[in-house]
Amino acid sequence: MNFLDDLFKKDNLLARIISLVVACFLWAYVMMEQNPVVERYYEVPLQQKNVTESMAIFNAPEVVTVQVRASRLLLDDSAGNAITAYIDLHNVPEGMQKLPVNAYFSKGDVVNVLPKEVNVLVDHIAKKTVPVVTSVVDNFDEDITVDGKSVKPANAVVEGASSILSKIDAVTAPVSIKDQRENFQAECILVALDENGKAISDVHIIPDKATIDAVIVRKMISVELPVRVTISGEMPEGMHIAQMQVLPEKVRITAPPSVANRLKEINTKPIDVTTLTASEARNVELELPEKVIPDVRGVQVRFSVERQN
Repeated sequence: MNFLDDLFKKDNLLARIISLVVACFLWAYVMMEQNPVVERYYEVPLQQKNVTESMAIFNAPEVVTVQVRASRLLLDDSAGNAITAYIDLHNVPEGMQKLPVNAYFSKGDVVNVLPKEVNVLVDHIAKKTVPVVTSVVDNFDEDITVDGKSVKPANAVVEGASSILSKIDAVTAPVSIKDQRENFQAECILVALDENGKAISDVHIIPDKATIDAVIVRKMISVELPVRVTISGEMPEGMHIAQMQVLPEKVRITAPPSVANRLKEINTKPIDVTTLTASEARNVELELPEKVIPDVRGVQVRFSVERQN
């Protein structure tokens, strides 16, 4: 009986082992059929590791594409959170550098990374003190501007990559004068400018704002314009003007830009030629538009009159 009991027990153990193997096989088969291993692409942020406080990194893309492999149930929309992509800046020298993109996936395997390498500019952080100037914005009235500007602070410290700081010429405080017709005070956000007046980003300005005491003034500009003679009436019968000379031929006027920029010439007041029978010189006043201030208010017109044949 003891022999039979031992045999029975051995058969029972063998049956259990066989059952376990079959169960594992069936489980693997079901899993492969119902939850197969697949591949999927994810866009993930590109991190920068081992960047010191004195380093500035440029041109690195914000995201890269990572191809990963795992069971289908694991590759849902949230699987991208388990992917880390980065470039390592440890002991990387300054200048343009080609760095490999590293990636790992905590839920499976990384198959590929696009791009595999990135070109970045490695620079160092520096500081530069530059003057604060003002610029007028939102000005819909060309006849007014801001004068007597008081800016506090007069200078600002710009912090950023040395290659960028070398291009900065000044810091501007843009003053909006939209709907402003009286003196006012404003707090303006500062903007770094290059020598061509173009705004430069990727820098830190200390302080980032300035206080402006703005005085509104009306603009006046001066231009030189030709004089146009205005004739009225008809010449006496048989007479005609052979030549006409204006002294001076041009006059300088001062006016608001909205007026001066639209004037092409200055007319004289009408000259009556109905009694003009011989050559003569006449002094005539200028026909001046409103808001125009001339250097002279009149000109001399010299007529050469001849009898027609």
